[in-house]
Amino acid sequence: KDLSQDGRVMEMLSEHNMQGLMQGYVLTGRHAMFASYEAFLQIIGSMVDQYAKFLTQSRGVAWRGTIPSINYILTSSGWRQDHNGFSHQNPGLIDDLLRRQSNFCDVYFPGDGNTTLVALEKMLSSVRQINAIVAGKTVEPRWLTPELARKQVDAGLMIWDFASDDQPDLVMAACGDYPTKETMAAIDIIKTERPEVKIRCVNISSLTTMGFGTLSNTADQKYFDHIFTEDKPVILNFHGYPQTIKSILFNYAVDSTRFDVRGYKEIGSTTTPFDMHVRNETSRYDLAIAAFRQLGHDGVVPVQEAEHLAAKYRQKIADNTAYIIANGIDLPELDAWVWPAARGQAVVEEEAWHGQTN
Repeated sequence: KDLSQDGRVMEMLSEHNMQGLMQGYVLTGRHAMFASYEAFLQIIGSMVDQYAKFLTQSRGVAWRGTIPSINYILTSSGWRQDHNGFSHQNPGLIDDLLRRQSNFCDVYFPGDGNTTLVALEKMLSSVRQINAIVAGKTVEPRWLTPELARKQVDAGLMIWDFASDDQPDLVMAACGDYPTKETMAAIDIIKTERPEVKIRCVNISSLTTMGFGTLSNTADQKYFDHIFTEDKPVILNFHGYPQTIKSILFNYAVDSTRFDVRGYKEIGSTTTPFDMHVRNETSRYDLAIAAFRQLGHDGVVPVQEAEHLAAKYRQKIADNTAYIIANGIDLPELDAWVWPAARGQAVVEEEAWHGQTN
């Protein structure tokens, strides 16, 4: 299908062929995007490694011209494979890219649509890099304005002031679109149950071999401490393997024991999206339970109250599991959840829609 005089779109169910075609295409000076199921892109990991070696060597060759970056879109992630199951769950290419021998890989984890657009712009503007963006296909909340999305991508990580308090007792952090939604829902739960608890919301939109952020703006120790505080507990919900984040924390002088890192633990089945989170302990209820227990341990919330709240949300997990068995889908209230500040707007939009249909 011709898109323009200079560009074409090709679809082929062979990752190896597509990788080879893309490498040749990019070397002619043209831009390319390789979009595929997250689990399938792991197939060409060795080819990516060989291309990375080529980039390493070519940077020292004077006659090698500036070429556009190779770009990947990792979509159809394991968190939403409720019809394909365990075979379609593998975030391993993220780790391959973050282990390259030279520092020219950016991996983006936009939390919403506006951030995705800015990240794509960054990828297509870069040269001599390997970039990847991890993004689902479903319609999710728009957390940031275009202006804030640009600020987020430029920084690589950011405190979301609209969901944060001063002098926090706890930091709730997320990296990835679906983990972000679960983290925001967990913050809503905590603030509903214990409004006096002070929470800082942190969102991470990119990682590199050097740490949190992008190649052009990796968070140094001072900025890292500013974002995550120097001593408060952090519950971090991640799209990929928890070990990926844990290894990046090694770049910083930090007591890693205060970081409770959640992510994909290679546990899955042909099940519902929320149950995938439950199985990997990344759901809003699991995050809220972890938060209540941490707050109880720190004396912010009475221990008995913290355990009571943890039990309440363990029961909610059990209730949803029973509903899945009976109905094959998650409880409607889970998908219907919206951030508190958007609830009034959602009601207005729904009433307007009903008015049009009537």
